[in-house]
Amino acid sequence: MRLTSWDGAWLDLRVLRRQALELRAVELDRPDWSETWVVVRGEVRTTDGRHWVFREPCLTPWEAQRLGSWLRAVGEAPDGLVGEGLVFREPELSFVLDAAREDRRLLRAHLAGSAAWADPVSGRLLGGGVPLDVTAEDLALAAHEWTREVEDSA
Repeated sequence: MRLTSWDGAWLDLRVLRRQALELRAVELDRPDWSETWVVVRGEVRTTDGRHWVFREPCLTPWEAQRLGSWLRAVGEAPDGLVGEGLVFREPELSFVLDAAREDRRLLRAHLAGSAAWADPVSGRLLGGGVPLDVTAEDLALAAHEWTREVEDSA
């Protein structure tokens, strides 16, 4: 899915695959367990020209589904969601709805850790928010596309 802001900034998120993580218990009385993560490829362009790509297992399947539902809700009926954020277990990716007008939504995508922009001089990862002013129609299309990608990865 791609969210394109009227000012030229954009965020593109794609489901690459699911990744299983299996852990062995250290103590004998604890069971082994496994988790499944959704590996996301993200590409970002900001209004000041910064551009970067990340690939990270940063969402659980349930969180990936929740992102699609949240985007759909923000596009269709944002009342009560302004100021509300969508935060996941891993801190690389989160969203907040800053404002809602009749046909437009102002979102902020927060990117941290390995999903953040790296300073070209120091190489330091600099997290932060990317504001995205998008139409409600484009948000609904992005939500549909994201949901389809998550379902197809199962």
